[in-house]
Amino acid sequence: MKKTRIYVEMCVLLTCLLILWQFITIIFHIPSYYLPSPVDFFKYFIQFMQSGNMGLHITTTLYEIFIGTFWGIILGMILGYLLAKNRLLEHLLMPLLLIMQISPKISIAPLFILWFGLGLTSKIALVILVVSFPIMVAESSALKKINSGYRDLMNILQANRWQIFIRMELPCAFHEVISGSKVAVTQAITSAVIGEMMGAKAGLGYLLTNGAEMYDLNMILSSIFLLSLLGLLLYEACQIVEHRVLYWK
Repeated sequence: MKKTRIYVEMCVLLTCLLILWQFITIIFHIPSYYLPSPVDFFKYFIQFMQSGNMGLHITTTLYEIFIGTFWGIILGMILGYLLAKNRLLEHLLMPLLLIMQISPKISIAPLFILWFGLGLTSKIALVILVVSFPIMVAESSALKKINSGYRDLMNILQANRWQIFIRMELPCAFHEVISGSKVAVTQAITSAVIGEMMGAKAGLGYLLTNGAEMYDLNMILSSIFLLSLLGLLLYEACQIVEHRVLYWK
């Protein structure tokens, strides 16, 4: 009931914003090439979605996000486990990982394009780089916070390393990894788009750059709308997975 109310409030707010947008374009006689009205925009958007290449652009961006996020989560979990278990390795790698994470992704993207080319590999590599960090931090932090009593119990039961990992460490870290995944998914979209804007043959980021070069505001707004919708859907999917898997939380 509470969730339904939130959705209703969001729809009401969105409707009010669209009405305000429409009135502003009418009252101030704003040219469509500067700011199209919602009616004109949605007419263009329908034609935009019906164009033959839209499926290619959407699936290209989705492929980069899904593959990059999957391998980014795997890499992040491996690094998080290693850093939690080896303090020397943490001191050696963490400064380098922090530098790579702090560096603006738009400055790293050209390097990846030079190394991996204009194809999907460079965008997937950029997504992996961005996604792995929050997952790594989440798992490392979760493993360090495990109650020492649990470890003592596993030692008393003479559990081996694999049993300790499966029975204790993985379940304890899973909640933090899922929470980190919600952040990672939104960053994955941003990284994929940045990579496409720097150099690509297809994708929603490619359409953003193409629209800017042609001064086509409708194309830019349509791409932004699709990316925003995609981000909301992926975040909501992570929420559903979290509630289904961690039903006791």
